[in-house]
Amino acid sequence: MLIELTEYNTWANRQITGFILQAGLEIADKELVSSFPTIRKTLYHIWDAQVIWYARLNRMPLTTWPSKSFNDSLEEACKQLIRHSEDFAAFAKEAEGTYSNIISYKTLDGKENSNTVSEIILHCMNHGTYHRGQLITMLRKAGFQEVGSTDLMRFYRQRL
Repeated sequence: MLIELTEYNTWANRQITGFILQAGLEIADKELVSSFPTIRKTLYHIWDAQVIWYARLNRMPLTTWPSKSFNDSLEEACKQLIRHSEDFAAFAKEAEGTYSNIISYKTLDGKENSNTVSEIILHCMNHGTYHRGQLITMLRKAGFQEVGSTDLMRFYRQRL
């Protein structure tokens, strides 16, 4: 199930980045009411979370949000999100059999925590789904109507 979920995450991130790039920079940077003030910042948050949780799974601590020092294009950010999604999916395949292992890590504010590999993967994939839903709504509110579904069932149906 975790492998399938990370494959879905990669597919869904490809879908949402395609919609965002199609919508364009003006819409990506339009101020909207949501968890983050723009589509771009919401996308960067998904990317940041994946990078941070992937690093923790690989016992490589990070002390800041990865996008904080990112100064490249929106297109490059989309490519990086997809690359990290693919890395997560590969990790899930390689980690099979170690899902119950406990990973200890520090949050960005220095607090000690620990979770199993499966809990971290489930959290990160669920987190991405939550924010992709926000992105769909934000895109529509900004006037971009060519938004499709990123639902899990659509992923399953397209694999057939």
